[in-house]
Amino acid sequence: MNKSQFNELKFIEKIEYLNNKLREGQTVTSIREDIGIGEKSLQKEIKANGYRYNNKERQYMPTTETTTKSTTHDITTIVEDCNTVVVDSNTIVIPKQQEKILGYLESNFEVLQDFIEKYKSTTKSTTETTTNHIIINLVDDKHLNPKPKSIRINEFIYNDWKDFCETKHYSKQDLISMALKEYMEKYK
Repeated sequence: MNKSQFNELKFIEKIEYLNNKLREGQTVTSIREDIGIGEKSLQKEIKANGYRYNNKERQYMPTTETTTKSTTHDITTIVEDCNTVVVDSNTIVIPKQQEKILGYLESNFEVLQDFIEKYKSTTKSTTETTTNHIIINLVDDKHLNPKPKSIRINEFIYNDWKDFCETKHYSKQDLISMALKEYMEKYK
C-alpha cells in the first residue's frame, strides 16, 4: 500500500491495516516506511482520534472507553475484532467522558442560555451597546447579607418595572439601587 492509498482509507480502516501488519510481525517503523508516511503525522492522527500504541499488546488501541451513537435510526452493526471497533460511516464514536459532558450540557441547555443572557446583560460592554447605557456600578455588599426592604410603589410603574427587568435580564435589586444612587448624585 502506498501513501495516497493509505490516506484515502477511513481512520478505522487505517487502524485495522496497521494492527494487521503488526500481527504479521512487522514493526511500526517498517510499516510507516513501506507506506511512506512520517512518524509525527501518523502519531498526530492516531492521537487525535483517541488511539495510542500499546507496547504490551503491540497494537493500536483506544485511549478511553468509547460508546457509539448512530446518526441514523437504523441499527448499526458493531464488530469487535482484536480490540478495534468497526462501525459504518453513519456512526460517531464518542469517548464516554465526553458523552457524559454532552448529556449534561444538553439537559441543562435552557438554564445555560438564561445564565449567559443574564451575564451578557450585566457586563459593561454589552450593557452600553444594548440598553441605553445602563451600567450597574454599586459596592458589592452581597457578602454583608443585605436585608430586604419594603417600599410602596405605584402598581402600574411596578408592572412596567418588572417587565423591563425580565426582558433585559437585570436584577430588580441592582436596578433600584442604581436608580436611587443616580437620583441622589443628580440632586445633591
